Amino acid sequence: MIVIVLLFTLFACYLMSGRGSFLIAGFNTMSAEQKARYDEKKLCRLTGVLMLAAALYCALMEFTALNAVMLTVLFGLLIILFVTAVNFTDIVKK
Repeated sequence: MIVIVLLFTLFACYLMSGRGSFLIAGFNTMSAEQKARYDEKKLCRLTGVLMLAAALYCALMEFTALNAVMLTVLFGLLIILFVTAVNFTDIVKK
């Protein structure tokens, strides 16, 4: 599990730098017209933030007692939903 957390963290750092759009599923297969509708750097940063949240969530699940699993699941889902809702509107160009 620690290896997964480290890999997620490395990918998150790479994506948060604004590069790595080829790692985003579906984005690299879009046509140039479709890609032009999105701000690539912001999309990479959002994906990186979500990947970092997933890494932190995996680390939290690894080091949490078994009886608190449901609480950590709810906590993780709330974090991911909040980050997505706050940042998603900035990605699509107007």
